[in-house]
Amino acid sequence: MIRKKWGVLLVVHGSPDNRGNLHALEAYARLKERMGDRVPMALGFIEHATPSVDESLDLLAREVEGVALVPFLLFDAGHSKSDMSAYIRRAQRLHPDLEIIRDWAFGTDQQIVTLLLEILPPVDPAIRETLVLVGRGSLDANANASLFYQGRRLWERRKGSLPLFSFISVTDPRLSDLLESLEPDRQDRLVLLPYFLFEGVLMDRIRNLGAGYREKKNFSGEIAVTPPFGDHPAFLDHVADRIARLLLTGRTPMPKWPVIYADGPVEHLTLTERES
Repeated sequence: MIRKKWGVLLVVHGSPDNRGNLHALEAYARLKERMGDRVPMALGFIEHATPSVDESLDLLAREVEGVALVPFLLFDAGHSKSDMSAYIRRAQRLHPDLEIIRDWAFGTDQQIVTLLLEILPPVDPAIRETLVLVGRGSLDANANASLFYQGRRLWERRKGSLPLFSFISVTDPRLSDLLESLEPDRQDRLVLLPYFLFEGVLMDRIRNLGAGYREKKNFSGEIAVTPPFGDHPAFLDHVADRIARLLLTGRTPMPKWPVIYADGPVEHLTLTERES
């Protein structure tokens, strides 16, 4: 068990749309309520908003002996793989006596499949449904593959028709192209499931594409767009559990997919040791 005085820094992406940042702050406040007074907590944004991760890490380092970095992210792409290590290296230069451990992204956890089952409408054999999972899209192939991984796990528990997969930016298949290919008379209900934590411009784009499909294709059925789930109670409970486990054990399981940095694969990671 870790016996030092530890703090937790939640690392959030940040958005050029302040609605997303406010949504993240609301989720953070609810997470702090779940954690209680057990450990000092702070939040830092990777980009687009303040305080930055480095700023929050510097402030937290003044009151604790160790910091647990927790990426409030869905997939382990560049921000989780490379940026987190850069934050750790910088903090260790400035605070050589500070011990740092880290977690990984949450997006391939089974608990997210459980909460998706809560926010999705139930399968109805009398309704022809097309379910489309929508990811942000990444240059990281494993991050993109993680959306397919979770979609398959969702289907195993929900059944119904097999889901379709798309991305809103960066990579293919694009949601706009997929919707263009869907014949309106082939479904009674179109469900768009954004695999997103927070509100923002991309959520708006998904909703607008759904509305555009109705108008362009003269679709008379139901169109449902599920909300982002970064503040969902089940998700925050799971994050709190992950943080508690990290603080208790000093380590966390490796991600489902290999962790690849710009300079090659990582052969091992001992999370109770400092990254160098």
